[in-house]
Amino acid sequence: MKTKKSIAEIGVYPPPVGGISIHIERLCDHLEQSGIPFTIYDGNGNQAGKNRPVVPLPSIEKWSWTYLFRKNEDIIHNHFLRWQMRFTLSLLKLKGKKVIHTIHSLRNDGEQLSAIHKMMVYLTGMLSDHFVAVSEEIKEKLLELRIPARKISVIPGFIPPDLSESSLAIAQQAVPSSIWDFFVRYRQVVVANGGAGNLYNGHELYGLDLCVDSFIELAQENNDLGYIYCITHVVDKSVIETCKQKLSEHGLQHRFMLVQEKIPFYPLIEKAALFVRPTASDGDAISVREALYLGTPCIASDVVKRPAGVISFENRNVRDFTAKCRNVLVDPPTDLSGYKEQQEQYLNQLLTILFP
Repeated sequence: MKTKKSIAEIGVYPPPVGGISIHIERLCDHLEQSGIPFTIYDGNGNQAGKNRPVVPLPSIEKWSWTYLFRKNEDIIHNHFLRWQMRFTLSLLKLKGKKVIHTIHSLRNDGEQLSAIHKMMVYLTGMLSDHFVAVSEEIKEKLLELRIPARKISVIPGFIPPDLSESSLAIAQQAVPSSIWDFFVRYRQVVVANGGAGNLYNGHELYGLDLCVDSFIELAQENNDLGYIYCITHVVDKSVIETCKQKLSEHGLQHRFMLVQEKIPFYPLIEKAALFVRPTASDGDAISVREALYLGTPCIASDVVKRPAGVISFENRNVRDFTAKCRNVLVDPPTDLSGYKEQQEQYLNQLLTILFP
């Protein structure tokens, strides 16, 4: 990196924990290590629980307009998903700022946009310096929205966790001892994470119900199997109660751990026999790439194209999901090391875009 220009990271910062917030946190780790000044503009709206100072944004759209008339950082790196935000921030190009958008998710909404919104998207594409699409699918959607191809790079959003001995020890200490005891109690543990009560086309978005139904069958075959589902957020508490009741009816309530504490998740993936991502809709999931990086077998729904090394199952098909899990648990892949190097390259690609 040849420059010490300042950068604005505009998005969300943990907590709460999510793909975008973890991406920003880990990117800031590397900026800090490189001595690059940065400011975090956090749409979560408060400082509570953050491990770094942030500028809270209680009213995101209003802030974006006032930000135009303030002193700005040299590089504007936006992670917000709304085109109105992307457009407003792209106007900073008129002040000589470098404007880059990382597109973590994008609906193909070109036909639904009004003429005014289409013009806003077009101007955003003309003014902004670059768009980082986290998948080929998002790149195709950007092209359909007339974003210039020369301004688009496909770079997955995964940034590896710090696995140094000291950092890993800190992360492990943040995990309750009851969870580590659970790993000792069961020879094989499947882990998953996501919300509870989110609906997508009438189904649980993150697949908690699939995890429970699959485990009930697998647990009858394997007394050494446990399951941990880390709940990132709750939309409908009754979903959790229904799952608990179903597990209790089969005498499995003690073998399926529902974790609602906010804890580091990657130490659990590293320790697990299997990581699953049974989502009804998805983007380029950070947790999937985390599993590949850590060498943990990964099974995920086929709702999007998954990275090489991921075992896919038919979306919402619990029989296929269970069969794929059974196969991995009985005969796990012997070598996933080849996927780690691939996951390590994305950070340098992103830094090259930010600081050429």
